[in-house]
Amino acid sequence: MKLFRMGWLKLAVLLLDTGGMFVSYLLAYELKFSGQIPEEEWASFLQYVPWLGLLTAVIYYFFNLYDFAGRRKPAVLLYNLVLAHLVFMAALIVVNYWLKSFSLPRSVVITAFMAQVTFTFGLRLLLFGIQAKGSGRRKTLVIVSGRPADLLMLEKLKQKGAPWLEITQVLTAAEQAGDSGGPLPGRGADHLHWGEAEVLMLGQGVPADVRSEWIREAGERGVEVLLIPDFYELYLAKAEAQQIDDLLVYSIMPPQLTLPERFLKRALDLVCSALLLLLACPLLLAAFLLVPATSRGRALYVQERLGRLGRPFRLLKFRSMIDNAEQATGPVLAGDGDSRITAVGRFMRSTRIDELPQLFNVLAGQMSLVGPRPERAFFIDQFKKELPYYTYRLMVKPGLTGLAQVMAGYTTSAADKLRYDLMYIKNYSLLLDLKLLFQTLLVVLSREQARGVRSGAGKEAAGLPGAGVRPAEDPASGAKGLLHRVSGSEPAPSLVQQGGLPVNAPEAVAGRK
Repeated sequence: MKLFRMGWLKLAVLLLDTGGMFVSYLLAYELKFSGQIPEEEWASFLQYVPWLGLLTAVIYYFFNLYDFAGRRKPAVLLYNLVLAHLVFMAALIVVNYWLKSFSLPRSVVITAFMAQVTFTFGLRLLLFGIQAKGSGRRKTLVIVSGRPADLLMLEKLKQKGAPWLEITQVLTAAEQAGDSGGPLPGRGADHLHWGEAEVLMLGQGVPADVRSEWIREAGERGVEVLLIPDFYELYLAKAEAQQIDDLLVYSIMPPQLTLPERFLKRALDLVCSALLLLLACPLLLAAFLLVPATSRGRALYVQERLGRLGRPFRLLKFRSMIDNAEQATGPVLAGDGDSRITAVGRFMRSTRIDELPQLFNVLAGQMSLVGPRPERAFFIDQFKKELPYYTYRLMVKPGLTGLAQVMAGYTTSAADKLRYDLMYIKNYSLLLDLKLLFQTLLVVLSREQARGVRSGAGKEAAGLPGAGVRPAEDPASGAKGLLHRVSGSEPAPSLVQQGGLPVNAPEAVAGRK
């Protein structure tokens, strides 16, 4: 709904959040002192009221709690809220010890924590209900190119998008649609299978002219459009509009940080990595002792990766696999349930403890705290053959975490991770780095995002386009079934436009649910 994309709504919710925080702490004091708050406690409370508002606004923002436009489940909001409030409590205690000018009873903090989580979650549930009522589970028409990667996209839509999207029809668009000079999909009502579609979903690889016509027609019909952007389209979001006489042109700058941005980023890297190393000393020492004690080999694993501008550097990690794991196989991506991973290594990988030694790489200037993850030259050479834009991610320093690591997981394809990496580079700001560092906490505590590549997924899991996609166990009920069956077992004609005429192609057409 457009309502949830308006800035004024975020401001209104921010004011309600800060007001709710104030009321929660006031209620906690009332309960502790049975309605008779001592004057000194009341004066102390008034002293730290401004900190309540400031910390609420900053921490909620960093944990993405003012993003109402996305299709997120209430469970995700609750998870973010609880973690945000734990950080809030820790920050308030630090402020208390720092200023030493007000008292902060533990019982008040705990009671206010429960009250505020209940209030803020209830407020967001209300907004979620309004959004669901306004949009609900919307009938969705999906246009795909007919490539193997479409199966993976449809599987994700069925599994993760089910609360929001009801796929009623999937149509394929020919690669050379319109080349013969005939009409394109979208020109004329005779060629459209809109039905009761409320959302149009455009997959990757749909030809630009076909996609343009579908988007035009969707706009005329008042239909929402969801699309997976091509790589060049990610740059248009921040393109500068210029005028040459009466010509409107877009200026697109190379995907790299400016000198002031690099200076600020380096300052943040030095300060934060030094602090994190001090805080992580017990974990570093424990891992340094446990790894060699539980499996043969050294604690640290050193591997050559490519950094900014393709310069090689030696990346440090705690060893999470058996010694010489790739001696017989060569470079291989870790799989889900990989037998090479040790017991201690599995825990370290799920909590990202194995990555902590890379803080030394950050201090040395070889890496940044936030940026695209560094890869080996072997995999980069493969990805560059299939993804020409892959070299753009080498325009900045690799990072310990990044937008792709926060928004995706280990099993996300290289193409989709590249989209996030390019979006990060194009939208870089110091504030974005801080936001991603906070949201990395959510990832560290989520084991789902720490899984390895699915066994058997092969190149598809690595993200190489054109590779095979793992079919659903029951082809008739999974994403593959969407491309093979209509209701019951009757095939339906596809909207494959060749020379302007629909061609019956049941082997690549989805049906109605």
